[in-house]
Order: sequence, then structure tokens, then C-alpha cells
Amino acid sequence: MRRLLHPGLLLTALAVALTLSGCGGPNDAESSEPSSESGTASAEATPGRDNGVDKYPLGEGPHTVESDPGWVFFRVSAGQGCGIGPIGRIVGCDIVPRDAPPGTNQTAIEGNQPASYVRAASPSFTRDVAVLPEGHRLTNGATRCAVKAGPTVHCETANDAHGFLISPATGTLW
Repeated sequence: MRRLLHPGLLLTALAVALTLSGCGGPNDAESSEPSSESGTASAEATPGRDNGVDKYPLGEGPHTVESDPGWVFFRVSAGQGCGIGPIGRIVGCDIVPRDAPPGTNQTAIEGNQPASYVRAASPSFTRDVAVLPEGHRLTNGATRCAVKAGPTVHCETANDAHGFLISPATGTLW
């Protein structure tokens, strides 16, 4: 069973790792219960780099909060939030599409694992930060997210190894 770490707990562990490794924080400016059903990867090919998020310009505005150093957060126009953890090791949204397994309320990637839908007791990725407008992206480490038309949230890790595309109706996880 996988558990998503609360950003505060993750930060403590990452702060020690970063201190020991001499690495820095972001590149720009609750504990969860896994569901009994996890999201499955789409049978279709993973969206390629041409369809990726790097083609979008960086979003502007306040996307960080003092209480979660190293994190980059954004909201979509409907108000739900997403966050990219320090050095991009965790990324998630307090959003699931209608076709997600019942009882799930987050879409997330943790470490080098494929994206999945999970159940959390309370929102983990929503903060009082700026809305990321459609057609813009944010990055943290090698992980990046964009808001596409719809709105569809597209997040991917380094080399597009793992990611998700979630719209109000449907999602694709890899």
C-alpha cells in the first residue's frame, strides 16, 4: 500500500537529504489513504514530448507559500489545487475526473511510481495561491505541470517517465 506524505513530513526528510547533498530548492517561482482501486495506465501510448507541457510559457504570480518551503502550488479556474514538491519528487492535485475510482479525491505521483488516484482525509495540494491560467506551466526540479484547455491538468516527471492528464471527465495515468 502506498501512502502520500503530508508536505510537512516530506519536507523534513527532504531538508535532511538536500542538506547532505548540497542541492537547492525549486527551479521557479495529511496523510493519505490509498484507495482499494488505483488508477490504471491508459492502453494508449503515453503523450509524447510534442504534446507535453514544455511548450507552454511559465505562469506568473504567487505560487509558493511560506508554510511549505520548496513547494510550488497552483489552482485551476474551478478553485481546486495542485502542488509540485521539492525537487519534483511528489506531484499531485486535489482533483480526480468523473471516471476515477469511487472514493478517490486526489491524483498523485510519488517518487518513481506511476500516477494513481488516492483517497485523502483532507486536501493536500490546495493552497491560497494564484490560478495558473490555461496555456501556462510551472516547474519544480524536473517535474512540470500545465493547465491545458478544458481545463485539463497535465503533469509529468523527468523524461516523461510518469505523469497524468486529468480533465473534469476523464484521466490518463502513466
